Amino acid sequence: MRALKAIVNMVHNVSEITARARLEQLIKSEDGICKCPQCMDDILCIALNKLPPKYVSSDKGELFSRVAQMLIRQLSMDTDIALISSIGFVKLHPRPNP
Repeated sequence: MRALKAIVNMVHNVSEITARARLEQLIKSEDGICKCPQCMDDILCIALNKLPPKYVSSDKGELFSRVAQMLIRQLSMDTDIALISSIGFVKLHPRPNP
């Protein structure tokens, strides 16, 4: 079990890391939306289900993937589009923690 945990800690989804960072930026300017942890998780999950995963297994791979992703993002706004769509959905259908 310890070996499995070590393996899991080395695998990173760069799409998730990027989406979390962008969500933090986008949500600051969004009014009228519940920003509780449950709603933030809902936004992130909905958006990530719309995006292809990009897995890396080391920090070097993560850095390379981020650079490649930055170049791709200049041509495409997939992450922002997925997050903005998800924010709109959760704004209409919040599930706030009591």
